[in-house]
Amino acid sequence: MFRKGNKSNTNNSVIQTADTHRSQQALAELVQILFNQPLLTILLLQTIGPAIVVAYFWDSVPQTTLLSWIGYNATLSAIFIFTTLKFRHTPPEQRNLQRWIMLFPAGGVLLGLGWGSTSLWPNVMTDLNSMVFLVLVVLGVAAAGIAILAPYLRSFYALALLIILPFAFQVFQHDTKLHHYLGIMLLIYLFIILMSGHHMKRAVLTSINLRLENLDLVDDLVEKNSQTEQAREIAVQADLSKSKFLAAASHDLRQPLHALGLFVDALESRIQYPEVRSIVENIRISTDALSDLLNALLDISKLDAGVLEPKTSDFQLRPLLHRIQTEFTEPALEKSLQLEVIDCDFIIHTDPSMLERILLNLVSNALRYTREGSIKLDCHKQDEQIIIEVHDTGIGINEDNIENIFEEFYQIENPERDRRKGLGLGLAIVKRLADLINCPLSVSSVPDKGSVFSISVPHIASATQINTSENIFVNDLKDTRVLIIDDEAIIRLGMRKVLEQWHCKVEEAESIEQALDKINNNYEFDIILTDYRLRKNQTGTEAIEKIHSSSGKNIPAIILTGDTDPQRLREAKDSGYKLLHKPVSSAKLRSLMSYLLNQ
Repeated sequence: MFRKGNKSNTNNSVIQTADTHRSQQALAELVQILFNQPLLTILLLQTIGPAIVVAYFWDSVPQTTLLSWIGYNATLSAIFIFTTLKFRHTPPEQRNLQRWIMLFPAGGVLLGLGWGSTSLWPNVMTDLNSMVFLVLVVLGVAAAGIAILAPYLRSFYALALLIILPFAFQVFQHDTKLHHYLGIMLLIYLFIILMSGHHMKRAVLTSINLRLENLDLVDDLVEKNSQTEQAREIAVQADLSKSKFLAAASHDLRQPLHALGLFVDALESRIQYPEVRSIVENIRISTDALSDLLNALLDISKLDAGVLEPKTSDFQLRPLLHRIQTEFTEPALEKSLQLEVIDCDFIIHTDPSMLERILLNLVSNALRYTREGSIKLDCHKQDEQIIIEVHDTGIGINEDNIENIFEEFYQIENPERDRRKGLGLGLAIVKRLADLINCPLSVSSVPDKGSVFSISVPHIASATQINTSENIFVNDLKDTRVLIIDDEAIIRLGMRKVLEQWHCKVEEAESIEQALDKINNNYEFDIILTDYRLRKNQTGTEAIEKIHSSSGKNIPAIILTGDTDPQRLREAKDSGYKLLHKPVSSAKLRSLMSYLLNQ
């Protein structure tokens, strides 16, 4: 089951089978990892997900089918929780490791059969909206399965194949261009998550191997009664390897969602028929919801890690409001809503980037939950503070829930809300950002009438030293020369499709060497977009600095990363370059590119 590769390459090393004692230790570590995953994650996957699916199809699929299916999933959840708790209360010396670990392939098969069987439900694959909704749900389940089952790879392979292949087969049965392309995308997604599962499994085995090797070193050092300090350091490094594994896992989860979002952006502009555009819009809504939820789950730890630090300055509020109006005018028109941004010529003192993220989130939230009427962004002076308010005529919030909406993982018990939209982490992050920049946040709301979110920012009376030209927003990227550096071809392709729709001139490189070749061949670029983690243990920061050195120009650059390892985040932050976390929305990318090019 386990093999050991070349010791010279730690990333390729796995568990050695020749030593029976070491093999048993490795197996014990792997079983321990599998059975010590948070039960809350399993409950969320196997209760909320099926509940949403059943609610969506309650009127279109026979109710006996739906009740049988959700009962099947509930039974699997109960069995998993029971066996997990039983394992945790079983003394290590009484555990039959081979028996315990074989429960996971069986679980992967049973879970995959349960979700894969939904492709056979009547009236689903013939209705485009139902098909697209269900496909997006099962893709999310398959992605979540990476974190739960991938450490024991055969269990994850069983899950992914049994979930996605039935849908691909059903989609290809329909002789339309949309179905054919959707089938191809399903197969591409299957390949990506299988590779992600493989990488995660390798990271787990590497982590276990490092831990066991270091434990052996510690034993040797203790026996020889020497170099005890060095042994202690090695033991600490062994514990840190688990954190590296989690960071690698988050990176692999972000990559396919980032690519999927880019392809949806590229597809949307090519749609000619209104009925197909409606389907693509549903795909976008669900993809954005999955991306936002994953991004929040993986990125909220950045606030705890202390890698986000406010950089306060004095700046005019007007350009920031103009950027928000530019970004949300079109989405508001698409929902037949009136977006009103009141001109405010105040000067404020805070972190401009964090304030903008807060307001973008609040306006986006207002758009999401307002079906008719208007959204207004206004500001006024009160004492020495500027009060910025986001008004909406949306569904409102019950008084009992107002105190809870900023808590992590809280979802409002309101039947009018669409629970797929993941409210509960977004507002929690807004609240924590507001606390970080010391700007009080408040909300008032009347159910069925609307809500008002307010944030209080320090006011600056004098504008003598404010350079307003630095904050002018540029929205036109036509003929911008862009260099993309990423070692994954599907990411480069998705980026190219989006950038070319903005009429940019795009060049690609999969490594620093290829990028430097283009510079040496007299290619000139206006901006660089680079992944942070490149091949040969190189980073996007190194790529930017070498390009600057070779070209003799300080070319604006953006680093895109899927890493959440605090050390990597600090390295990227300390580089001084702008940083975006995958999956990145095209609107956010375009806004930052325009801002940098204008500067």
